[in-house]
Amino acid sequence: MSEIGSSRFDAILFDLGGVLMNNRGLQRLAELTGEENGPALDSKWVTSKWVQAFERGKCDGDTFGEGVVTDWGLDLTPAEFVDDFARWPAGPFAGTIELVRSLHGTIQMACLSNTNPAHWQQHLDRWGVVDYFDWTFVSHELGLMKPDLAMFRHAIRTIGTTADRLLFLDDHNEHVMAARELGIHAVQTRGVGEVYEALVSLLPADSSAGRALRSIPSPTQGS
Repeated sequence: MSEIGSSRFDAILFDLGGVLMNNRGLQRLAELTGEENGPALDSKWVTSKWVQAFERGKCDGDTFGEGVVTDWGLDLTPAEFVDDFARWPAGPFAGTIELVRSLHGTIQMACLSNTNPAHWQQHLDRWGVVDYFDWTFVSHELGLMKPDLAMFRHAIRTIGTTADRLLFLDDHNEHVMAARELGIHAVQTRGVGEVYEALVSLLPADSSAGRALRSIPSPTQGS
C-alpha cells in the first residue's frame, strides 16, 4: 500500500469561504441593508432567489445585481452593487496557502464550494489556493448548490471513491449534515486554524499527509 493510501481518506474536500478564505460578505451586507449581522441575515441572503440563481449559473451578473438591489431596497445602482459584491472575498486566511501547499501531492484535495463567476475569478486570478487542488467542484459550473445531495454525489463519482473515504470541511452545519447523510466524514470548521486542528486529529501521523501537515506551524488566524 502506498503512503497516500495509508490514510483513512482518499481525498479532502474543502469549502472555501469561511474555511480557507476570508469572506467579509455578511458584514458588508449588514452595512448595506442596515440589518443585524447574524444567522437571520445569512439565511435571508443564501435563500434569495437571485443568490440561488447566480450561484447555480442560472443568471448573469447584471440580472443578479438588478434583482438584489430591487428586492433588498439598496441605495446603489445594480452596477455599483455588482462592483461592491465582487470585492466581498478578502483572500486566504493567514496560513491557508502554507497548509494546502504542504498537503499537495500527499493526498488528493478538492474544493466543494457555493460560489459565482465574480468571486470564482478572484480565486483563479489572484490567490492561487485552487492551484493545489486536484478537482474544483463549484456551484455555478455544476448548476448544483450545497446542501443539495446531488452536488456531493457528483464529487464522489468524479473522484472515483466511496463516501466514507472522503473528508469534508465546511463552516455551515447544514452542509455538514447533508454530507454525513451520504456517509461522508464531515466536520464543521470555521477558519484555517480549526481546519488544521481537524486534520491533525484525523490524518495519521505516520502517513505522508500527516507528516506534511505536522511540518508546518499551526495557523493561529482565521479560526
